[in-house]
Amino acid sequence: MMGSSSAMGATATMPMQTPQDLFVHELSDILSGEQIIVRMLEQAQGMVQTEELREGLRMHQEQSLQQAERVQQVIRMVGQEPHPVTCHAAEGLMASLMEVVQSNPSPEVLEGAVVAGACKTEHLEIAGYTGLVEKAKAMGMSEAEDLLKQNLQEEEAMLKQVEKIAKKLTKQMASTAA
Repeated sequence: MMGSSSAMGATATMPMQTPQDLFVHELSDILSGEQIIVRMLEQAQGMVQTEELREGLRMHQEQSLQQAERVQQVIRMVGQEPHPVTCHAAEGLMASLMEVVQSNPSPEVLEGAVVAGACKTEHLEIAGYTGLVEKAKAMGMSEAEDLLKQNLQEEEAMLKQVEKIAKKLTKQMASTAA
């Protein structure tokens, strides 16, 4: 994957004249996001002590790898290759987590930051896949729509799981703070 400044330059020269061009660009962006998220989830697994959270992060990582493969399938359906772009939103979420890590947090605070980051990540992915599903539908690409809907449904289910863990950890943190 290219660096941020190179990716921005590359996307500026990519012709985007048709809705399909925009669709491939957005697919490429979410593919980049999934790849960044996979790395973030791998790092986060080593940061947490709660086994339930570690297992949830591992499952999300596996799911993200499968989702990235589906996105690549959709790009191939369009007869294109991914554009050399970087998902700056996912990079920002990673940077936010690293800021907390650098502040030498307690284990509880670090787990809270990981869970908060996971929730933000799910919302980002849900927003991206919602738009892609709509574009695939509008372009009459039913097979692509189905693959993207599968990713969207998995992201929505993962958000519910992450929110459940977040509530549990928040209650535990609040009870120890009192």
